[in-house]
Amino acid sequence: MHNRLGTLHTPLGIRDLYDSVCFCNRCGMCAPVCPAYAADPQESNSPRARNQALRLLLENKLKNNTISKELNQLITSCTLCGRCTHVCPGQIPTAEHILELRRLLKLQLLPRSLFKLLRLRETSPRLFYAIIRIGLLSRRIGLLRLTACMPGFAWVKHLLQILPTRSIKPFAAKDQKRPTLIYLPSLEAEFLFPDLAQHVYNSALKKYRVIVWQNTTCGLFEYLYGDVRSARKILRRLILQHQQTANTQLPILTDSIDVYHFLKRSAQLFHGFTAWEEKALHFAQCVRFVTDIFPQKPSNLSACKKPVLFMNSAVFTEDSALQTKIEKKLQTLFKKNLVQCGYKDACIAPAGYGFIKGSREAVYNLQAVRTVATHQAQTVIVLSGLAQLELNFQLRQFYPTAHAQHIANLNG
Repeated sequence: MHNRLGTLHTPLGIRDLYDSVCFCNRCGMCAPVCPAYAADPQESNSPRARNQALRLLLENKLKNNTISKELNQLITSCTLCGRCTHVCPGQIPTAEHILELRRLLKLQLLPRSLFKLLRLRETSPRLFYAIIRIGLLSRRIGLLRLTACMPGFAWVKHLLQILPTRSIKPFAAKDQKRPTLIYLPSLEAEFLFPDLAQHVYNSALKKYRVIVWQNTTCGLFEYLYGDVRSARKILRRLILQHQQTANTQLPILTDSIDVYHFLKRSAQLFHGFTAWEEKALHFAQCVRFVTDIFPQKPSNLSACKKPVLFMNSAVFTEDSALQTKIEKKLQTLFKKNLVQCGYKDACIAPAGYGFIKGSREAVYNLQAVRTVATHQAQTVIVLSGLAQLELNFQLRQFYPTAHAQHIANLNG
């Protein structure tokens, strides 16, 4: 199987990669909603410029052996948020185009040490777990700050900044017999924010017999920062594991909107391989988000400070009907106290964007804080643990009267 995607499953159907990028007519409707363009309104920061860069590369009109400063800025400034696709008349999947551009240029956007550490979760999960436990212990006694001073480990400083100062208890779960639900905790929930994973697990136990796939990668990391072949391999293993767990109909629950979006589009990675594509389509139909286990009226609404803002920070948001469902649910729960981001309002950069070398994370996140302050929100509802960690760090610095919380925390 190939190491890149030649065919994309777009909101308007299946398209060849070159056809998909040529579908962009450079109308410019995407520019106003792009966080990179809002921060620095130059053509090189617009989504249409990213599409044209990929088109030139596919037409052999752009050398791929040298990466100019402008091309590097064009690629690294994209957060893959998908907002451009949402407003595009042709539903151009620019985020997917950027990923293909990264793969064609063989870019390594994460610090090498961080990339190797996260890859251990796939190649040696026990070693990964041990390193994380040692890291958390070192953080508690202050030794992890010394690691941040070592060459190639500057990303540790950012991690220390966004983590809450309180001690973190490890996530603990016990698999139930004859399970009726699979819980696949995200990396950030299981290791960086284990109280979130514990909360989701305890909430699921009220309705289901739960089995937990602990320390299990889904392929999202490889898809975003590694290669398609590795992501496809991980997904195949996950699909087979699903088939062998009780029965193939068990719902798979995730606490991360990014993981949800990726698993929902998993069939795209197997296009052209009919048997696996059918398995991936069935697997995607079994994926659920935490809001699916909500009671009619969650029990922790009174803890939310008014007004409440829903901030949709996620990768690949353009094709998710889940967003509309969540918005309607929040409108029912909070009524006039709910304020929503407009299409030009900034959101927190999704999917660990702050760890990308050369990113504009500080600028984008400050724009997100400005959005919260403009709406005078006191509580910000987000859909992933990493978005909660990132936003709370920014709010503590610039707008401490507000705080972010994962939507799962509304339920108790």
